[in-house]
Amino acid sequence: MATNSAQRIGFYYGTMSAVAMIVYYLFINFVGLQNSELIRFASNIFILIAVIMAINTFRRNYDALHRHPPYLSGLSIGFLVGLVGAALYAAFILFHAIFLNPGYAGVLHNQDYFGFRLPLLMVLGSVVILGTAVGAMTSYILMMAFDHSGGQPEKAEY
Repeated sequence: MATNSAQRIGFYYGTMSAVAMIVYYLFINFVGLQNSELIRFASNIFILIAVIMAINTFRRNYDALHRHPPYLSGLSIGFLVGLVGAALYAAFILFHAIFLNPGYAGVLHNQDYFGFRLPLLMVLGSVVILGTAVGAMTSYILMMAFDHSGGQPEKAEY
C-alpha cells in the first residue's frame, strides 16, 4: 500500500509541476523572454518545489501512522515527480514547437547547449534528463534529512 501511495503522490505532484512549468513557459512567451536559456532553465524550480511538497505529504502520511517514512519510497517520489513533470513539460514544448509555433523549433534547434547544435528531440530529451535529475537529487537530500535508520546519537554524560 505504501508503494501505491508513493506512486500516487509522485504522479500527482509531477503533474502539478508540469502544469506550473507550462504556465511559466506560456508566461515567458507572452513577455517575450522565450529565447533566453537562463529564463527557460528557471522552470526547474517548479520541480524542486513539487518534490519538497510531495516529500512533505509523504512524511505527513507516515507521521499520522506514527512511523518513519521508508527511505527508498521517498527517493522514488522525487524521481517520479521529476520524470513525470519534465516529460509532460517536454511533450508540451514539442507540441508547441511543431503545431502552434513552428518557428520556435528552429530556435530550440539553434541553441548551442553543449558546444554544438542538437536536434529538437535531443534537446527535449535533455529537458527530461535534467528534470529527472533535479527531482531525484532533491528527494535524496530531503530523505537524508528525514532518515532515522542510523539510530539516535548517544548523549554525552559529564
